[in-house]
Amino acid sequence: MEVPSGIPSTTKRLYISHSKIQHLQLPNFTQGLALEDFILLASGTELVENDTFKTLSTLKTLELWKNKLRRVPRALPASLEVLNLNDNSINILHGSDFEGLKKLKILELKNNWISSLSPSMLSSLVSLQSLMLDDNNMESVAGPLTLPHLKHMSMENNKLHVIPGSFFNFLQSLQFLSFSGNFLTKIPTNLPKSLLSLKMERNQLKVVRFRDMKHLENLSHLYLSENLLSSIDGAQLLANLTTLELSQNHNFYTMFQALFSITECLYCKKNIVYKIKTDKNKLGSDYII
Repeated sequence: MEVPSGIPSTTKRLYISHSKIQHLQLPNFTQGLALEDFILLASGTELVENDTFKTLSTLKTLELWKNKLRRVPRALPASLEVLNLNDNSINILHGSDFEGLKKLKILELKNNWISSLSPSMLSSLVSLQSLMLDDNNMESVAGPLTLPHLKHMSMENNKLHVIPGSFFNFLQSLQFLSFSGNFLTKIPTNLPKSLLSLKMERNQLKVVRFRDMKHLENLSHLYLSENLLSSIDGAQLLANLTTLELSQNHNFYTMFQALFSITECLYCKKNIVYKIKTDKNKLGSDYII
């Protein structure tokens, strides 16, 4: 099957799903078509030929998710702002994949087979605000990433063991970060001060060095459930922390008194807590232990 012919030139949004379109090529998109959004979902697409979208000079959103693509389509239009390639079979990224995409704000590559990430791969994406790489095969990342406008980054459910300190050097706008579901034994260092939310659930954390995080003066949400923590001493250094998630950790020997004074929500379900010293009559917020 092919993309239907005779699409009116006034069409702004084209949505196709479950259509068994194995190949996309330039003749599928006639000259003068003013598409802004093109979504091709679950159609078994394996190949997008070079320059397929080059005539779509007004295209802002391209979604080719739940297909069988093995690489990022080449020569994408410079007008693109959203690129969704979730649920494909992409195993490597090249810097040339994103050349000229200076307006791209959202890049989603969830559930592929990408094994590594380096600065050169994303260096063209100077306006990127959201990067989603969950559920890949990511074993290593290198830095620094030069993405000055990036606000959201997620690499959940990968195979990461370590994050280099230089990784965050030029991510000074980052607000929401998730490394949940990896094999990290410590929280990454040199996290940007702009961070509001940090998710480190389902890792192998035994200790959290809060003194290395005290510069995170804006951090309000910290998620540490399903690790191997036995102590959270020093958490009071995070002065603006309002939510702390600690469910399903190890044996907590530490006293919680300082935490009750700085958090609004404290979740410690499915732990073995040996001692808590606090005045429960003063608890005016949400504490689940």
